[in-house]
Amino acid sequence: MMEQKSKIEQKVEFLTDDQRRLVYAHASKVNKDTVEELTEGLLPIILNSEKGLLKNELGRVIFHLQKTETLNSRIGLEKLLEASLMVAPDETYDLLESADQDAKELAKKIKEIL
Repeated sequence: MMEQKSKIEQKVEFLTDDQRRLVYAHASKVNKDTVEELTEGLLPIILNSEKGLLKNELGRVIFHLQKTETLNSRIGLEKLLEASLMVAPDETYDLLESADQDAKELAKKIKEIL
């Protein structure tokens, strides 16, 4: 199992534009309750990542969404998913797979994409 996770982590150093679009498309289909649950869970994953804070455009977008209190929106989920997949993919999958059925389906689809 640990070997599989390290392979996932190696694949997710960055997302291609096509992968990003597909992740965003699947994330946009989850229900509002799942969006709220996942955004609350993904932010600490990013902030506590061993790879540190994202000091790039994605990090600035997340900070702006948090500052304007719109982080628990669909676009917030999309950006948090992208960031968490880059800095802590194992923890991201653990969160998705421990949440409701929409989140589990999202985890399955993201694994297919990557």
